[in-house]
Amino acid sequence: MQTMQKKTLQNELSDQQPSLSSPSPEALAAWRVFFECALALPDILDAELEDAVDLPFRWYDVLVHLEEAGEGAPMNEVAGRILASKSGLTRVIDRMEKAGLVRRERPEDDRRVVLVLITPEGLTTLQAARRVHRDGIRRHFTEHLTAAELKTLATTLEKVRGHVRPLRPGRVSG
Repeated sequence: MQTMQKKTLQNELSDQQPSLSSPSPEALAAWRVFFECALALPDILDAELEDAVDLPFRWYDVLVHLEEAGEGAPMNEVAGRILASKSGLTRVIDRMEKAGLVRRERPEDDRRVVLVLITPEGLTTLQAARRVHRDGIRRHFTEHLTAAELKTLATTLEKVRGHVRPLRPGRVSG
């Protein structure tokens, strides 16, 4: 009986009448293209960083944030601002510290906080990685779009980001 109910439900769902929650074919096509690019580009850029400077994209992401932070950043802030997943960030920082790219420090005025700071070696590595990363962005992304298309794409995706950013678990909303 259960199998018969499943078949009936599948037939009802696959009728030619789309449900209210079904995206249009155009919306679905746009989503699929966006999603494929969103998954492929980080993989490509990660592989290029690994090959050129032996640096995973996730480490690059952390180094960029620490450079922007200037005087170091608390671990929870690093976790909230990196683009990559925050799961396992402590282990990532452990490995980066072992590689000499970052160091941890407890401020005298608040011993509960652990600051992560970029080291001189981390800055040197970041500069080398930045050249590779930006070249990859150019070759795999920007050179395939006109200036007008890039502007339109940024404006369009800012609308989506404005909606999804505060919804993303464990990330900053601003």
